[in-house]
Amino acid sequence: MRPRQFTDEDILAATQTCILQLGPSVSTTVIAEKLGMSQAALFKRFGTKEKLFLAALSQPMQRNPISELVKDGPTDEPIREQMIDMGEAILAVMRHVVPCMAMLHAAGINPAEHLRHEDAPPIQGRKILTRWFQQAIDQGRVRPFNPHIMAVAFIGMLKARPFREIILADTALKCSDRDYVVQLVDLLWAGIDLEVTP
Repeated sequence: MRPRQFTDEDILAATQTCILQLGPSVSTTVIAEKLGMSQAALFKRFGTKEKLFLAALSQPMQRNPISELVKDGPTDEPIREQMIDMGEAILAVMRHVVPCMAMLHAAGINPAEHLRHEDAPPIQGRKILTRWFQQAIDQGRVRPFNPHIMAVAFIGMLKARPFREIILADTALKCSDRDYVVQLVDLLWAGIDLEVTP
């Protein structure tokens, strides 16, 4: 009987699950056993424990929910509604990113060293969102503002909710993610809506 073949995705998913459930000190032996493969095969594929952990915990950061939603610029839909759709997609990804970032730090791995390049998904997401806001301004659909600041603020406030819940154990905010996004967008919208007198 041939041994089961594992894709890199299989290995990274199992590794991520083990780290998030058991902490960053989980041994590669435990991970290999969960997969039903040898520890030697695991190291042959990824080299070191640090490289395996970095690859596994960086996976959620590789998802770029902004790209597909806004790559062609604002659609004919109302800008506010588009911002809500973007916000929900970004927050859903942040719920995976934040615990993985926390585990990277706990494992002594600095993710910033691996995400500094201009092609890193978080940088690309911010650039795409900045461009989208600029296009909305250029189309005369919102009042003028600094699109870079808006992109950073929007992403930051979306990341803030899972950060406070997961890292700070601050779970006092009792509303759905959708309600959170709608109210956040409404606060931002009040400052950029053409219909509102400054």
